[in-house]
Amino acid sequence: MVNPSLYTIIPMHERPDLLKETSSLINSQWPASERRRIQTLKASCDNFPINLILLKDDRVIGHCKISKIPAMEDSCYMETFVIDREHRSQGLGSKLLQAAGDLMSKKGIKNSFLSTKGQEKFYSKNGYRVCEATEILATWRRGLPELPFIKSNSSCKFFSPPPPPMPRHRFVTPQTVVLYPGRTHMLKHL
Repeated sequence: MVNPSLYTIIPMHERPDLLKETSSLINSQWPASERRRIQTLKASCDNFPINLILLKDDRVIGHCKISKIPAMEDSCYMETFVIDREHRSQGLGSKLLQAAGDLMSKKGIKNSFLSTKGQEKFYSKNGYRVCEATEILATWRRGLPELPFIKSNSSCKFFSPPPPPMPRHRFVTPQTVVLYPGRTHMLKHL
């Protein structure tokens, strides 16, 4: 096991100087555009989304991204969870997962969802259980009103003002998407 005093877990936004290093760690597991990764990491804040980083001697060796599920006020989705390959099987993943759970609990979150392929045993050991695929509202348009329109050759024509906002609980909208089909979906009650 590990000596806990050698490791620190902090929100990404407290150490913006580590954006590139964190991006590289995530890309070592799931390759993507560095620019896109850094933009996503910059969104980290005290509310949600929160990007946690696990540090050893100021080096990023773990990352976890937690996002709120808009349709479920008391639930979050763990979008990314990775430990540097050289530091796996030392209890560090469990340490980061515990810190993420503690943070969610402090913020009133009752359910933590994630999806995985091949790491079910690890998450089960840490209190997660298999569940049905989670429906999560697409968040790429967060903050933008849905406006009914059609495109013409020259511009957009609006038919009416947007409707009033719907309550934010137990409603499934046309924007609902199921993330990561073909993966095992898991849930932990915090």
